[in-house]
Amino acid sequence: MSAASTIRYWQTPLLPGVELCRARHLDFSYGRHVHLDYHIGLVQYGGQRFIHKGSSHALVAGTLSTVNPDEVHDGLSLLPEGYEVRVFSLPPAQLAALLPQADGRFFATPLLARPDLYAGFARLHAWLEQPAIDPLLIEQETLRLLATLFSLPGQPHSLSAPQLQHLRDYLMAQLDARHTLEDLAAQLGLGRFAFLRQFKQRTGITPYAWLKRLRLEQGKKLLASGLAVSEVALAVGFFDQSHFHHGFRQAYGLTPAQFRQQMAG
Repeated sequence: MSAASTIRYWQTPLLPGVELCRARHLDFSYGRHVHLDYHIGLVQYGGQRFIHKGSSHALVAGTLSTVNPDEVHDGLSLLPEGYEVRVFSLPPAQLAALLPQADGRFFATPLLARPDLYAGFARLHAWLEQPAIDPLLIEQETLRLLATLFSLPGQPHSLSAPQLQHLRDYLMAQLDARHTLEDLAAQLGLGRFAFLRQFKQRTGITPYAWLKRLRLEQGKKLLASGLAVSEVALAVGFFDQSHFHHGFRQAYGLTPAQFRQQMAG
């Protein structure tokens, strides 16, 4: 590796078996090689040129690199100033575990010009560097992005009103708990992917966004009752007071302390 390169590999229990990489290269190049895994790459600075199946491609910001297992390719800097890249490496077994419907599918093209997916995967990769991140958020965004990337078909049905009420009651009874997509889907006897698609179709928002709002709404009630901000943050399931503060202000336009003071008259 060149002295001008900085590279980090890591794994997270939030995505078991998935290898993550963030690298900054100036003059380092990857010779022709293959991977055992599916690789999803995105450049956030500069650009990368690579040969894939005999054709040359340029990977720049806004475009995803999608390489299947056993496909020969290489990689070098497109510009003199080098490039910064983030990469997801998904073993086929892990992809099948996350999305059984995607098992056996392959990327149709080595480059995908989809700014929405680019932004989504960049955001997800950055979240996975944070020590305190909600597992429900990671799980739902990973499934949503992969389902779109592999063009999986949607679900023909949406959740019923009684199913949604059951889920609401279940969550309200334990807002301070850590929830996963698998846990919530199991409450309704569904798989994770089916639950995610049907929930979004029924409500128009994601399960994580819904749970976050339930937490904030209950937080308002507890603040109005006079409970301290720090106690409320923990009672409704936020990692700490700063996360509660940020979410509350984003939702209601003022801080939890300001709301508590106003409600106290």
